[in-house]
Amino acid sequence: MMRTVLRILAGLVLLAVVIAVVVFFGFTGSGPVPPASRDLEALGEEERAELVALGEYVAKAGDCAACHESEDGLALAGGTPMETPMGTVYGTNITPSDTHGIGHYTADDMYRAMVYGIAPGERRLYPAMPYTSYHSVSREDIDALYVYLMAQDPVEKPNKAHEMAFPFNLRPLIAFWNLIYRPDPPEDPGPGLSGGDQLAQDRRGPYLVDVLGHCGECHTPRNLAFAKTDDHLGGTVIEGALAPDITPQGLSTRGWTREDLAQFLSTGLSPQGVMTFRMFPVLSHSTKYLPDRDIEAVVSYLAEEMPEPASPPSDPAAIEAHSEGHRLYMGLCAGCHGGDGQGQPFGSVPMVGNTTLMLDNPLNLHRVIREGIPARHLSGHLRMQEMPAFDTMLEDRELDALSRYLRDRWGLGAM
Repeated sequence: MMRTVLRILAGLVLLAVVIAVVVFFGFTGSGPVPPASRDLEALGEEERAELVALGEYVAKAGDCAACHESEDGLALAGGTPMETPMGTVYGTNITPSDTHGIGHYTADDMYRAMVYGIAPGERRLYPAMPYTSYHSVSREDIDALYVYLMAQDPVEKPNKAHEMAFPFNLRPLIAFWNLIYRPDPPEDPGPGLSGGDQLAQDRRGPYLVDVLGHCGECHTPRNLAFAKTDDHLGGTVIEGALAPDITPQGLSTRGWTREDLAQFLSTGLSPQGVMTFRMFPVLSHSTKYLPDRDIEAVVSYLAEEMPEPASPPSDPAAIEAHSEGHRLYMGLCAGCHGGDGQGQPFGSVPMVGNTTLMLDNPLNLHRVIREGIPARHLSGHLRMQEMPAFDTMLEDRELDALSRYLRDRWGLGAM
């Protein structure tokens, strides 16, 4: 009797193992891979040059270098840290090095990595690689990107080991995350950037924002499993800074116009402020290279049906209500930003309408005051001078007083 029970239990265990293996490999590996858009091994010189140029633009629109740059400034050699609640993930070497990079990848391997998050050898990539956004990238765009990457000089730089806490350092667990949260690619994602005019302007914006640009990876809140929620682009805290709400309503509430948004994406500077934190690499590696047509498509998508922007007035009454904050402002800030918050061109941004003051959460404002902002070489000849850090000069009480004064006089509290 006991032997029969043990045999049944052993059979059930074996069945469970088989089911787990089937689920693991059948439902969490890579799905179907469409055929290459052309024979990449038989490209003529002119055709290859065209693909390299297109692939370079795909890489810029996809902001690859922002995560795959090395600490010494090599755009694709890897090493950029990405802090997550589970640990630190480092961008990998994506130069055509056979030893440390992707030199051994095929074009199909590139497709699987970008769309399914599966590297050669069935190695599962952490979702810090935005394959949940890239799942809709066209095969043509991935092929162009592949040809571009393989045309770069290999950099023999080893990858940094990820520093993930237990149990998140167990990569097989990613398979089950994929089972629940990884979207399937559409049967026909459309032409992508490779299609030129075939990618209609009303589809170009969503493709650049939600797919290649993967804006939602930072601007969409996440659940406890670190998967994106349905509050698309609704804003969230990531790496110690607030990636703000960039829905039409959110942008309007903070006073953005279409013209300001286009200027901000192209130059990193607008009446609402200057790019800081993780957005500055987005400018330097991506958005400043977008042609006017694509900037217009992005703005049209983000600002679709945007309400009339709010215009918070400067509130002089805040001077009396926050005497300590006013004293601190006049002593530390007014020399650059002006007594009335008017700012100086290319020196300091104006306070009136500054988007950092318009956020519900003062986190970014506190960080800017404490840490300062390095001098910025923006787009073209645009530059912004350094803002000094005041961390050693302000007690917590004084920081709170100054930030309340700024927000009440020129920001959200003035509305």
